[in-house]
Amino acid sequence: MSPYFSIIIPVYRDLGRLKSCLDKLKTMSNSDFQLEVIVVNNDPDNPNLGLESNQYIYPLKEIHEPVPGSYAARNKGIQESVGKILGFTDSDCLPADDWLALAFNHFSKEENQTTGILTGPVPLFYKNQYKLSDAEVYEKYTGFTTESYAKEGHAITANWFSPASVIKELGGFNVKLKSNGDSELSGRIAEKYKIVYSPNLIVHHPARYQTDELVNKYKRLLGGAYTRRFQGNHTAFRIHLLKFMWARYRFAIKRLFTLSPKESISILRVCHLINLGAIQEYHSLIRGGETKR
Repeated sequence: MSPYFSIIIPVYRDLGRLKSCLDKLKTMSNSDFQLEVIVVNNDPDNPNLGLESNQYIYPLKEIHEPVPGSYAARNKGIQESVGKILGFTDSDCLPADDWLALAFNHFSKEENQTTGILTGPVPLFYKNQYKLSDAEVYEKYTGFTTESYAKEGHAITANWFSPASVIKELGGFNVKLKSNGDSELSGRIAEKYKIVYSPNLIVHHPARYQTDELVNKYKRLLGGAYTRRFQGNHTAFRIHLLKFMWARYRFAIKRLFTLSPKESISILRVCHLINLGAIQEYHSLIRGGETKR
């Protein structure tokens, strides 16, 4: 009997948190549906994670995709999947206990396939909520706005369910993108199907602890924007960069008047480092460099 769900999880050198995610999925067994979990290892230098599939109550497939990028990894997982509904999350995420049950309740009751993506909140959690790092403070005020994103016709792959037929009809993710690939595919899906936001469909995501992680995130976002919109038009990309940098500083300046000095200075430091990284990424990209993964 084919599983109802195929849960696809790309991973890149994050084995510890991946195991926590897989353990969390153990708690979601349900007599109403079956699932398979597909872990796609995206580390070209280490093709075998050594996961012991017999430790899990669900079928676990470990496959390897050496082509860099989480979207290439997700596409590989899609190719290997056999479930009716594809679920996407990330190796560092912890879905709520009823994540699969809520998705099953939604899709199993849908007579005509009108839902293209089912998504929900992605609240952050911290290493120590009483002692936040600069990066965690920044993320506290810039976390995922999945509800407004869904209203705009988009979703993020931390918390995403789609019928397999919809994903395959649209051709999967754009492997040329290291970032914004979820925005690009969900936008195409929204042109034909509904993006449904369920406030109870929750996946917990860790706030980034190190500022370097945030700098790399925004470098990826700039790279994704360059690939999608500005390649070959350096003047337009320069204007985009200046607007990007001003948005970061404007955000930090406003927080100087609304937050405590400690939090506002943390945000200002992070924004300044993000902008320095953005300048470095701009010069790398216009000289033909690869976008960050």
